[in-house]
This record gives sequence, structure tokens and C-alpha cells, in this order.
Amino acid sequence: SLRSLLVRSFLGVSLAVVPATEMIITEQAHAAIPAPTVPLKLMTVAVQGNSRVATADILQAFGHHAGDMVTRDELAAAQKRVGDLYSARQVGVSLGEQLRISGKAVSVKLVIEEQAAGSPTPTALVLDKVEFQGNRKVSTADLEAATKLRAGGPVTNELLSADMQAIQALYKSKNASASIQPQATYPNHDQHVVLVWSIHEPDKAGN
Repeated sequence: SLRSLLVRSFLGVSLAVVPATEMIITEQAHAAIPAPTVPLKLMTVAVQGNSRVATADILQAFGHHAGDMVTRDELAAAQKRVGDLYSARQVGVSLGEQLRISGKAVSVKLVIEEQAAGSPTPTALVLDKVEFQGNRKVSTADLEAATKLRAGGPVTNELLSADMQAIQALYKSKNASASIQPQATYPNHDQHVVLVWSIHEPDKAGN
């Protein structure tokens, strides 16, 4: 449920219908987690917990299959497409994407918790704090000036998407590249959100 999930990623998911998503990365051994743009071989894709939306439809929306080369950014986009599918079907869901990374291989499990038909619309989310992490080429002050989400205000898919586009445009204007991932937590297990923009700026070697 919304109160019990630690939300790590919810970009692009309609919050009015899909109240929470998560991406959990587990690894065998203690190797560093690869950058979001590093290609990995997709070993398996599993779906767990769905009943109101068919597994075949979910996998079709996900769009990647065993044997494909995918990046973590592409998997996040695939998770968004599954969220969009649920939004289109007007089915509420808590959606998690669990990644098990071993070397240059990744296995994915989509963990789905659907809301019962007729469940009330989730309470609006309220932003308590916004942070930027990993930005070196663009100052925090510039990022704050470019974005609209502010502490005390609401968190919606539209505002989140607009801020993502604004950050991307800011980096482009400075001839800099970056992989941007919004991450959120619910410290009090209620509708109050702490948002962290996790920014990965590749070095000269492209890592």
C-alpha cells in the first residue's frame, strides 16, 4: 500500500491512478551498480500479483524480452509503460520493479499490487522537501530556479514530468549530458513525500 512502500522511482506514472512505484536493485556479490546507461543482458522478465490486467498485456507494454540488451534507464521507461497501461485501464496499482544484477546480466520482476474495483482515489501527495544529488556541471541554484516543485506544494505526474523536462533542457543548454532519476521516500509512511533528483553525469570516458 502507499503507506508501507518505500518509493524509489515514480517518474511518468499517473499518481492519481497509480499511487506508488518502486525500483529495488539487488546484487549477487558487492560489485558497484552499473550506471543507468550501461547495457545489460536481460535474462528473465517475471510478473507477480496481477489479476485485473493480463500478464500478456503487461509484458507487451513492458516491451523487452529475455535476450535483449537493455539499460536501467530503458527498464525505468518500460516500468512507466506498464503504469500507463494501468492508467488507461483505470485500475489502481502499486507497481514495483525489482532488478537482480549479476555482472552484465539483469533479471526483472514486476511486483504488482492492484486496488480492488471501486477503491477510493488516493489522497493527494504533499511535497516536504526537494534535493538534488550528483550534479556537478549544473549548480543546485540553477536547478531550483528551473523547476517548479516546491516544499509544501502538491506532487502530481504533470508537475514531475515538467520538472524532468526542465532539468533536461537546462543540461542541454549548458552542453552537458546527464541521466536523471527522480527518487522519493515517505518518511512518515503517509502522503508526505521527500523527493530527490538523482543525477548521473557521465565522465569523459562515458561512464
